[in-house]
Amino acid sequence: MDLEKIGTRIASLRKERKLTGEALAERLQVSPQAVSKWENGRCLPETAILPALAEALGCSIDSLLCPGEFLVLEAIYTDGQAQIPVTAFVNGLVRDNGLNILVKEQFLGVSLPGGRLKVLTIKYQTPAGIFYSYALQDSGLVLDRESACFPDGQSFQVIGAFYGNEEAFSPAMQKMNHYAYFKWDSIPVNHETFPSSTASDDTEYLTLIYLNEAGIHVISCPEQERIYYGPHRTSLYLADHTKCILKGIGRLSWGEERDCPWAGALEEALRYMGESYSYSQIMGMSGACFRVCFTDVWDYSCTDALVAYDYATPLFENLGYTFRMVNRLEKQERKAERLTIMEDIRSGKPVLAINLRVAPEWGILTGYTENGNRFLCRTYFDQEVFDRLEQEEHFQEDRRLVFEENEGYLYNDSWPFLFIHFGEKKAGPVSCMETLRTSLSTLYTSFYGEAVGGYYQGKEAYQAWIQGLAKESDFRLDADRENVLRRLCVNDNMLCSLKDARQAAASYLQETAALVPDAIRGHVEEMAVCCRQIADMVSGFREQCSRNASSPVVYHMADAYGAATPGLRREQIALLEQALLLDETSCRLAGTILEMG
Repeated sequence: MDLEKIGTRIASLRKERKLTGEALAERLQVSPQAVSKWENGRCLPETAILPALAEALGCSIDSLLCPGEFLVLEAIYTDGQAQIPVTAFVNGLVRDNGLNILVKEQFLGVSLPGGRLKVLTIKYQTPAGIFYSYALQDSGLVLDRESACFPDGQSFQVIGAFYGNEEAFSPAMQKMNHYAYFKWDSIPVNHETFPSSTASDDTEYLTLIYLNEAGIHVISCPEQERIYYGPHRTSLYLADHTKCILKGIGRLSWGEERDCPWAGALEEALRYMGESYSYSQIMGMSGACFRVCFTDVWDYSCTDALVAYDYATPLFENLGYTFRMVNRLEKQERKAERLTIMEDIRSGKPVLAINLRVAPEWGILTGYTENGNRFLCRTYFDQEVFDRLEQEEHFQEDRRLVFEENEGYLYNDSWPFLFIHFGEKKAGPVSCMETLRTSLSTLYTSFYGEAVGGYYQGKEAYQAWIQGLAKESDFRLDADRENVLRRLCVNDNMLCSLKDARQAAASYLQETAALVPDAIRGHVEEMAVCCRQIADMVSGFREQCSRNASSPVVYHMADAYGAATPGLRREQIALLEQALLLDETSCRLAGTILEMG
């Protein structure tokens, strides 16, 4: 016996079954050192252990002790719904480095009820490498050491397609190749899209055999339902109404120079979908980097990117996507929207929504559980929960739930009142110059736009904000402490939003300047300087407010938010007046650029 070949065979089969040496040793009740010696060809397993070892590795004793040049690594008998491993049985049929069998349930000693088409899939190894093959029920399968059907490690590929049932079926590969041209997100299964037998009145199925990096798979879908493409079109799946989670969507949080939740959520959603747009590009391409908004009632929602102007339309136009916005549904309309969200998620498309957790801010719907009755999400309010999960002992059980069962996502708290759905991707994003023109047109339109629903924007927002700060009676802490502190909190949020937006604008414009014609480059760079000056002024003012905090607690809180005392409010008014002048300069430069074409 060739100890080295036997050891190599044991190691290969162990790894194929994803067993560590320690796990195999524990299962056989031997030491890990014993397994290591077998695999290194230093000795043979004891005779008494061989039956258990063969069973653990899914092979026969003969194939272990007399390793040939053809080995069945895995054999599965399946109807695309249920599957039965038959590796050990099929491996026992290998003769003279080859396999020649008829795929019949009576011969395999197994049975799958129902009318679906049955398939035997094979993963096998030869001196040339690892390969896959398959055979339908009642058909033969012939393989040997020279057979190289479908190599391991292939990208997504449908290798077999059949429509019908076990009584009567037809090849459907030509139809699948035809529909692949249209890049559908899902495949409707019915007699209109696939050839149906005139002799069958029973349920028919679309059975697909496909390869991806994980191996060979069989999926069977009954008529009148759909087969869906998984994320990035690397897999297929049936509609699962119980649970679907999009893995790997990044976390959201403030303080990372992306303080506009709408743009931050879009950045992460686009990244998941394979689009590498930065936060500043999203803010710039939408025109939201030039926004400023104010309402007389000092409401936190004035920092919401879409509260006074539709920045979504120019952004999606520049990205090359269609989109659909759903606003404030009636309760009886929720069911249809829930199904739409579930279908988007199953198609690998995150859904943006506002009012997911804690407060009305933008976040991402990342999955669903319990037949769509509960949604999973990413929001800007999640970090506090993650910190508690890591620090507090009694959150251990919650940690397991969050990080294991739900892929690190949290459940949403309430039904959102606004959704954004990604539509189809068109030929591609528009040119850099066209993107800039759209962005600057948005700047001009929004800056001189009228108030919407009590929210001022652009020039009127600056003027109303200044008037609000100048109203002394609204900032008497001794008269109305609670409302004064609320105004100061809103004021600071607005300052943060203004700084964040102009930082993004400066980055976007500076990046774009290098890609536009020489005739307008100077104007674009000058706009970038104006935006950078505003961001720096706001940042410096907020730092000054923190340094000048007074001793009493109330005034300390007030000063920390930026404008408690008349002196600080006068300084901020002067800052906003200067910012308004700089933004007006940017508008004039934008107009010049647009006139130059």
